[in-house]
Amino acid sequence: MAYGRIVVAAALQRYLDLTPIAIRIRDLGELIAVAHHAPIHLMSVDAPVELLPGVETTLEKLERYADPLRARGLEVETELQQGRPSRAIEDYVREVGADLLIMGSHSKRGPIDVGLGSTASAISRELAATVFLVRPTEIERQRAQDLMIPKYPLVFPYG
Repeated sequence: MAYGRIVVAAALQRYLDLTPIAIRIRDLGELIAVAHHAPIHLMSVDAPVELLPGVETTLEKLERYADPLRARGLEVETELQQGRPSRAIEDYVREVGADLLIMGSHSKRGPIDVGLGSTASAISRELAATVFLVRPTEIERQRAQDLMIPKYPLVFPYG
């Protein structure tokens, strides 16, 4: 199967820097985009609050996330949305007509995640695109916890 349009959905908003799992799913998206001569759409969903003044915004992180792909000559679009992540991701995949969605799977960062569920598990099974879930390694999970913005779990709409 050839993929004509790829969406990589990465959780960038809750972290002080790019996490290893975000980098890994971006790099996987790049490999598939190159193999299929397909454009790649990088997206994230933002919490509509300022968590830490003076810290890089999610939009700035998203553009930095795209820089290595653009430097290698890939066709890259970026999209920052707000709202419930699973719904925003699904809507964006449909909007751009993507046939492949790549995202990280649930890494159970804490009791709030376990209780409220993950974005990956909330993605509709009716989504026409193939969904490629990448499970974080234990090292990637720990690094993500180290990078998490402390106030974040209290303000973001999960799932």
